[in-house]
Amino acid sequence: MKKFGLIGNPIAHSKSPALFSAGYHLQGDCIEEFRYDLIEAESCAAAMERFSNEGYSGINVTSPFKEEVMSYVAHPDRVSTLLGAANVVINRPDGLYSYNTDYYGVYNTIAERLTNLKGEALVIGGGGAGKAAALALSDLGMQTTLANRTPAKVAPFCSKIGVNCIELKEIAPAIERAKVVVYALMMPIEELQPNMLLSKILLEANYAHPNYSISPATEAPYRYIGGLEWLINQAIPAFKLFTSLTPDAKAMRELF
Repeated sequence: MKKFGLIGNPIAHSKSPALFSAGYHLQGDCIEEFRYDLIEAESCAAAMERFSNEGYSGINVTSPFKEEVMSYVAHPDRVSTLLGAANVVINRPDGLYSYNTDYYGVYNTIAERLTNLKGEALVIGGGGAGKAAALALSDLGMQTTLANRTPAKVAPFCSKIGVNCIELKEIAPAIERAKVVVYALMMPIEELQPNMLLSKILLEANYAHPNYSISPATEAPYRYIGGLEWLINQAIPAFKLFTSLTPDAKAMRELF
């Protein structure tokens, strides 16, 4: 049996085990071939000790361990290297490999919906999700700007991947120029009002408590993509890395 799991703290609320089970049509969280556990620990070191000692083949990584886990990795991929953070770690005979599929949560979500990727994109929020979004949009070929309350904190990252960096108070003209806006903050901000998003695509990271969602029955001024698409589109490549099998995305979406 191959064992997988999630490390982080707190993670009791996580939907990862349910997503994994739905994706592979498991009864509960365990069948003969696969098992998925929550590995909650007070520290990244304690979590990685369990990962190593208890025979896990791969783990998802969530807050607050995404950056610290990189110190255990021998073979980081391009995306996790640029982001300095991983949400997937695979145990192979020659060492640990890291990936960051948050990037694909944005990359695949936008690529599925836009045939013409020329133009500008704005990412609001410079945390881990925002950085993953900025890298994904830039790789898609969009002229990307990352807005953060404190631009100095993200300026080195922006310079490294070749995207613009601005303060939140400067987002109004950036929104006006943008075709795609990604909102990667947990709370709404005064600087962004829904009427500013006319004719835009808005992708929001927060699927549990969205800030700018709209009713399907509402004639909205913008095209809203909820965080569920981001969640599913990052989970699919993560689970494929674990098992080499493609999970059932339809079954995963039906959990919500």
